[in-house]
Amino acid sequence: MAEHIDAAIRWATGQIAACSESPRLDAELLLAHCLDKPRSYLYSWPEKPLDESCWQCFQQLVRQRLQPMPVAYLLGRREFFSLEYAINSAALVPRPETELLIELALQRIPTAESWRVCDLGTGSGIIAVTVASQRPACRVSACDLDPRCLALARDNADRHGVEVEFFESDWYLGLAPGARFDLILSNPPYIAAGHPFLNQGDLPAEPRLALTPGPTGLEALRTIIAGAPEFLEPGGWLMVEHGYDQQLPVAELMAAAGFVEIRCESDASDLPRASVGRLSGD
Repeated sequence: MAEHIDAAIRWATGQIAACSESPRLDAELLLAHCLDKPRSYLYSWPEKPLDESCWQCFQQLVRQRLQPMPVAYLLGRREFFSLEYAINSAALVPRPETELLIELALQRIPTAESWRVCDLGTGSGIIAVTVASQRPACRVSACDLDPRCLALARDNADRHGVEVEFFESDWYLGLAPGARFDLILSNPPYIAAGHPFLNQGDLPAEPRLALTPGPTGLEALRTIIAGAPEFLEPGGWLMVEHGYDQQLPVAELMAAAGFVEIRCESDASDLPRASVGRLSGD
């Protein structure tokens, strides 16, 4: 039995190393959760004994982590763009690289203007809610095919006190006829169905439909790009996250759909991650 905080962390770090690239961080987050304390508490009281209920809770979370189960699912939360979001297994765990999509959107949305923004495939709602929190004058809509994701996204909008219109839709199919937006954003599934990456790390625990759209990985991107002109105002913007090796086909799809000023931006790892285009005609 672990007798104090530091020993518990060392034990869990050794266990979690088999499934994580950040085993000590994972261990600290899980123990802080069991203690209902911030991580700083662990450093301040490394010799503090753990009571039996906390130790049992910690052991159970470590066992679940080894399945592997993402830490965000075990904690029920994840930080994204300096905001804390509720997370569960209905939606993807938010990734730091998706913050690039937010940054690109905020660069183009005027601070005080009421742009109409649509987030396709919202998942946990992180894109829609973050944009709404950073640009409160905007009218933000978000859709998802999975009602469980929409319930989670609504919860996150309520948590952060922002107004987002959520609706169930398979990409554009549920949008009202004549709906028009100044900006469409999406982080769609883009991993090819047969890619071995889907069986690595925590990905097997995440919803497969949110990771892969089909054999090529481009199926959802193709649908989103081809359908965007019908729902964008002339001069409106489309921004999509994609795989690091999909920059050229995405640019070709955008050009074929009538987009101009197409450019790809790299994430913090210097990998091509998000493409932006403006619909011609303004």
